[in-house]
Amino acid sequence: MNGERENRIDLLRGLSLLLIFIGHAEFTFSPTFQQSRGFSDASEIFVLLAGMSCALAYYRPYASLQLERPWKRALRLYLVHLILFVIMVTISAFVIATFDQTAWPAEMTDFWRDPLQHGLQALSLSYMPGNLDILPMYVVLLLIAPFAFLLHDRSKSALLGLSCLIWFVAGLGHINFPNAALEGEAWFFDPLSWQFIFMIGIYLGARMKCGQSVLPYNGPVFAAAAVFAVTAIPLNLAFHLGAVDSPFGELHHQLVSKINDGPLRIINVLAILYLAWNVRAVKATADHPAMWLVCAAGRHSLAVFSAGILLSFGAVVLMTLDPGMPIALQLLLLAIGCALQLAIGWMLEGRRTARVGAASYGLRRAI
Repeated sequence: MNGERENRIDLLRGLSLLLIFIGHAEFTFSPTFQQSRGFSDASEIFVLLAGMSCALAYYRPYASLQLERPWKRALRLYLVHLILFVIMVTISAFVIATFDQTAWPAEMTDFWRDPLQHGLQALSLSYMPGNLDILPMYVVLLLIAPFAFLLHDRSKSALLGLSCLIWFVAGLGHINFPNAALEGEAWFFDPLSWQFIFMIGIYLGARMKCGQSVLPYNGPVFAAAAVFAVTAIPLNLAFHLGAVDSPFGELHHQLVSKINDGPLRIINVLAILYLAWNVRAVKATADHPAMWLVCAAGRHSLAVFSAGILLSFGAVVLMTLDPGMPIALQLLLLAIGCALQLAIGWMLEGRRTARVGAASYGLRRAI
């Protein structure tokens, strides 16, 4: 791979962050909006791209076991998660004390019934309110990434085959990590299931890192991906609205399960990525200056995602306090939330550019 940055990854990550915010904010239109993009949503594309980015950042072809950098990143994500948890618990305490209402009725009210026990559980990642088990999932994925790199170099088929087997067994047996904060007492994003889409991303990112073609164009495959991705949108929306019954019956829930990342979701996101990689307009859009802000948000995904979590929680609080909030005001909150996330990406990208410029200037002075 040459030194040129792949802006399509940044663009898709940036767009995914904004879409995730819309879903987490729980506006009255959020559920329908979430279901209007096919069987998968922004979470799948974000995890898939995270796997690609992980390989681009940490993979060294045929190197020995390299733990330091990915595990250091995992530790950073863990600490950010704890900070977000403390902030959200503090906000919920203020809301409950001030308005005698709960910010999140089940999880946050339950936390204050036994804050010491639940606080200790939070440290072990076994007490995570809704939307707060996303970063922990990445912690788990980053911890296993170095071992995935080793297996990748020995047999790519073994890596993908083992990953698929774990995904299948975890989904079929509902094998998951404990989470006392949620009704099902399990992680909403089961790492044992979601690791499959992450490993596919690692495989694609490693190919990119080695200068090999990624998702090369094939006419029949492109046509099949386009048909599936386009057809999935009205079908999934119709199933969601109850307009038609799924032909899969009781099996439909398992096929589109977000907890276990059901097969229809995986096929859908792979179809979307294949199209994005082979439609020239996507590459041109990603490289266009007009999309610089979105790409900048994608480059600084941790900070932007963290801000989005807090902003969406604030929106949930406001929606709880005012259940009849007009759509116009909800759209204003949506616009403000997206603008703030883009502003954070812009600020951090400006700092990064300044650091790179200063380092380059220092190097020239030294020469």
